[in-house]
Amino acid sequence: MKKIILITLAGIISSFGFAQTTATDFTVNDCSGTSHHLFAELDAGKVIVIAFVMPCTSCIAPSVSAYSEVQNYASTYPGRVLFYLSDDLGTATCSSITNWGTTNGITGVPVFCNTAVKQADYGAAAMPKIVVLGGPTHTVLFSQDNGLNVTNFNAAINLGLVAGIFENSKSDFELSVFPNPSKTDKTTINYTLKEGSDVTVDIYNTIGEKVKTIALEKQAAGKHESILDFESLTNGIYFIKLNAGESSQVLKFSVSH
Repeated sequence: MKKIILITLAGIISSFGFAQTTATDFTVNDCSGTSHHLFAELDAGKVIVIAFVMPCTSCIAPSVSAYSEVQNYASTYPGRVLFYLSDDLGTATCSSITNWGTTNGITGVPVFCNTAVKQADYGAAAMPKIVVLGGPTHTVLFSQDNGLNVTNFNAAINLGLVAGIFENSKSDFELSVFPNPSKTDKTTINYTLKEGSDVTVDIYNTIGEKVKTIALEKQAAGKHESILDFESLTNGIYFIKLNAGESSQVLKFSVSH
């Protein structure tokens, strides 16, 4: 089932136009001595933004803009979108990069000066290089040199937040939604349970926000059909996550009243 989920996620990533490359893992201490394991953070559903810089004037505006955008996610997604500041080659002193960040208003974030965290893992040298990493496949969702397209940057972060919905999906319920797209207030889902359990349905929008939860009664093993009320949903694309016990499955669907 994991393979099916990752293929689905790959299709979503492709639809946003980002290259489907994989991040480079690291387990290193930041300049404050705190250990960070990149893949563990991504596996926990977090989105990581890394700004690779050197103390240069051209690095300031794009890095500060990326930092500011990440701060905007703090209230709605506390602890899920993280900003890392890293020396481009990993060979600078911690004081030089930390002081550069502080001088330009980038504070309270992990700073890295370690060759295990370097921009060469994400393409050619640039000043700065800003990347967005996320999802259970540790995907590079965004990479830009010498500037920052804020619209695409935020779209990549939102995609990473959505990818976290897929992280704990473990089982194949043979889930289907009909009609899809839904053109009425009522939508039917069909699924098969391998064993009896309580069942809930969570609905997420395209930026990973849970917009609706529907609790179904405890159900026995076997095939089931449930009619869901989507009257409160506006037109657009959503993700339906069926939860039964410790297992779940995610399916993309759309609403067009």
